[in-house]
Amino acid sequence: MNGQFLFRAFLAFAIAAFVGCSTSTKMLSPEIPSIAHARFAFIANRDANSISVFKIGSTTGQLSEGTSAQTGACNGPRYLELNSTGQFVFVSCEFSNNLASFSIDPDTGNLTLAGPMVASGTTPTILALHPNGNFLYVTNAGSDNVSAYSVGSNGALSEISGSPFTAGTTPYGLKISDSGKFLYATNRDSNNVSVFSVNAATGSLTPVSGSPFAADLGARSIELSGNFAFVTNRFANNVSVFVVDSASGALSPTPHSPFAAGMDPRNVMVDATGRHLYVANTGSNDISAYIIDTATGDLTQMVASPFTAGGAPLGTEMDEGGVLMYVPNSGSSSVSVFMIDKTGGKLQPVQTMANPGNAFSVALK
Repeated sequence: MNGQFLFRAFLAFAIAAFVGCSTSTKMLSPEIPSIAHARFAFIANRDANSISVFKIGSTTGQLSEGTSAQTGACNGPRYLELNSTGQFVFVSCEFSNNLASFSIDPDTGNLTLAGPMVASGTTPTILALHPNGNFLYVTNAGSDNVSAYSVGSNGALSEISGSPFTAGTTPYGLKISDSGKFLYATNRDSNNVSVFSVNAATGSLTPVSGSPFAADLGARSIELSGNFAFVTNRFANNVSVFVVDSASGALSPTPHSPFAAGMDPRNVMVDATGRHLYVANTGSNDISAYIIDTATGDLTQMVASPFTAGGAPLGTEMDEGGVLMYVPNSGSSSVSVFMIDKTGGKLQPVQTMANPGNAFSVALK
């Protein structure tokens, strides 16, 4: 009996020691159910001119080391956006002022340049794909406009007539309504949000009445959920909340807006339930998490929020099952993985995976 006890104790100690040898991973509890269907994580490494490709564990969601694709004439890959079928990933190239399309090998996740790169405006940043899959948009922070492209069946991009479309000063964030009727661009240095109606047949943009709509200092990213829009304000360290007019696309601030965030809030995302909102705070190296009042849009920070991330987190990306969150840390060249409590929305650290470049954005397939 004592011998069996000693053997089991030794075995437990040996396993713990083996797991502890990995500094990059915290193992998930075996009680945690399998995540949804994402198999690969693609990481844009702006300063390394590459895209990392990690495999995602089918039952844990953890990242395992994979490959890295050089982006060539796409200098400064900043943001990634998958096409509607997941066959291609589009990349904004911040330093070379163009966009690239890469085809994705469905078995390995390896990337291959899909066609010629296309010119953008100056300093292209955030990409957004129209719900119909036919049009791709990018904010150009250096030329104060939004470029629009038609998407070919082979992933090729062609700029549409009338593009680019004038926005505010230093546009960054970009979001298209689920209906596809409206496009929203946050303008960091004019502290407002440009709202456009979208022509579903041509992809062209027309400013809506009253646009742009005032936010706070450093309007950076926008998320839409239900009847509300949420905007992070970098220089005010808060989140503005707006009521969205579904007919006109216009924005009206809610009575208690704005709500405090961490330092230098960048990306904002709402989970699949529509009840929880997350903000990546680049200056304080953490994620603020809120409960959304679905009647008023008011935000209440969760107990234990903010949750520690890596250095200078720039974004948040959730698996389609809404169980896991992936956070690119540009300052620590890593990706943080969190499990999301579906009931309360709290974040539990799962893994911190080293990345070969400064991680600026994540796309999941």
